[in-house]
Amino acid sequence: MKSMCIILLAVLLNSGMAQAAAPQMKNFAYGYPLPQVKGDGVYAINLPLMVYEKISQSDLSDIRVFNGAGETVPHAIRSAIQMEKHKETRQTVPFFPLKGAPSSSTSDLSLRVIRNADGAVVTVDAGNRATVNQPASWYLLDTSTLDKRPTALELEWTDKTSTVFTVSLAHSSDLSHWSPLVGQTVLADLRYNGNAVTARRITLPRKTLPYIRIDCLDCQEPLLLREVQAISGGSTSPEAWQWLTLQPEKTKEIKGKIVGTYLLKPKVRVSALQLGFAQSNSLMRAVIESRPTTDDDWHIQARSSFYALTLQGKTLVNEPVHCPPTADRFWRLSVKANGNGFSAGTEAPQLKLGWRQDQLIFVGRGPGPYTLAFGSTQLADTIPQDNLLLATMRETGLESLTRHIEPGPLTILGGEQALQPHLSAASWKKILLWAILLAGVALLAFMARTIYREMQTKDS
Repeated sequence: MKSMCIILLAVLLNSGMAQAAAPQMKNFAYGYPLPQVKGDGVYAINLPLMVYEKISQSDLSDIRVFNGAGETVPHAIRSAIQMEKHKETRQTVPFFPLKGAPSSSTSDLSLRVIRNADGAVVTVDAGNRATVNQPASWYLLDTSTLDKRPTALELEWTDKTSTVFTVSLAHSSDLSHWSPLVGQTVLADLRYNGNAVTARRITLPRKTLPYIRIDCLDCQEPLLLREVQAISGGSTSPEAWQWLTLQPEKTKEIKGKIVGTYLLKPKVRVSALQLGFAQSNSLMRAVIESRPTTDDDWHIQARSSFYALTLQGKTLVNEPVHCPPTADRFWRLSVKANGNGFSAGTEAPQLKLGWRQDQLIFVGRGPGPYTLAFGSTQLADTIPQDNLLLATMRETGLESLTRHIEPGPLTILGGEQALQPHLSAASWKKILLWAILLAGVALLAFMARTIYREMQTKDS
C-alpha cells in the first residue's frame, strides 16, 4: 500500500511539473512564420484578426514568439491606447470669406494677400469678382501657423432650421497653384421631431499644404462660417479602426422597446460603434449595451442617433460613436417602438464594432526561423509579459530602431487540440494536494488495520 501511494505521488508530481515546463510550439494551435527576423534587433507586428479569433485568453497571454531552436524570446503587447502618442487636440483656424464663384479649375486664382511678420495671412481679396452685398461662397483657411498638421476640420456655421451644403476642398503652398484635397462631401445640420443629423467634420485624407480652400458647390443658401477647428491626433476617421460586422441573432419587444441581440466571437477590444442599415434613408436613435457573460448586467456603451441618408446625390452617414475599450462578447440594440422601421420580428440593423490592432513587440535572439505561436489552453495560469522591454525601449530610444514586419501565411502547429479544455497548473496543484491527503488517510487506515489484526492475533 505504501509503495502504491509513493507511485501515485510521483505520477502527480511529474504531471504538475510537465504543466509548469517551458512551452513548446506544439502547445499552440496556430502560428505565423516570421521570415524577416534575424538573430538581433527589435521587431513589431500588428496582430492579425485570426489571433483574436483563436486565442483562449482575452489578455493575449497565450501568445509566444519562438526562435529556430524552439526557445521563446522576450515579448510584450502594446495596446492601441499605448500606441496613441497624442490625444485629440483642437486649434482654431483663421479663415477668410471670399465672394463670387471660384474658378472651375483648381489653379491660378487671383488673390491679393497681406501677411504679418510671422507669415500668417491677415487680409485676402479675391479681386472684383462680386458685388459688395453678395454673400461669401468660398473660404480660405490658413493653417500655416498651427502647431500640428490637421487630420480633420470641424466647421460651425450660422444656424438654420435645416441646412445641407455640398463642398469640396483644395490646398496650396503658395496661394497661386491649387490641387484637389477632398472631393464632394456633405455638411448638414438637420433637426426634426427630436432627431438630429449633423455632419460638421471633414476628414483630411493625407498631409495637407498650409492653405486650404473650401468651395461651396450648388449651395441653396450661402455657407456662413462662424468658426473652423483643426483637429490633430486621436482617431478621427473610420479608417483608424478595423471593423467587425455582426448580424442580429433575434429581435423581440421588451417593455415598449424593440431589442436586437448580437454575439461577438473574436476577443478584440471594441472602441467604436456604428450601425449598418439594409435600406437607405434610415434614421434611428438607439441605445447599445454590452456584457461579458450572460450572468452579468448590461452596461450602456452608447446612446446616440445613427443614420444613413441620401442627400443631393451623396450618402450621409453619422460619425462612428466612441466607447470605452471593451472585450464584452454579448451586445444588444434597443430602440423605442415608435415606428423607426424596426419592429418585433423584423431584422435588426447590422452592428458594426470598431477595434484597434494591438502590437506585438519582441527581441530577436538566437537562430531562425522565427514563429509567432498563439492559441493554447496548456499554459501556466500566470505568464508575465516582458514589460521591461517596453520600458527599455522608451528609456534608450530604441523605438525609432524598431523594425515593423508582416507575418507569413498561417500555419497549423498543435491544431484545435491545443484549444481543448485543459487542466491548469493551479488545478493540478489542487489535485496533487487532495491526492496527498487521500493517500495519507489511506496509509493511516492501512496501518490502523494492520495494528488491529496484530492485536487480534495476540489475544487469540
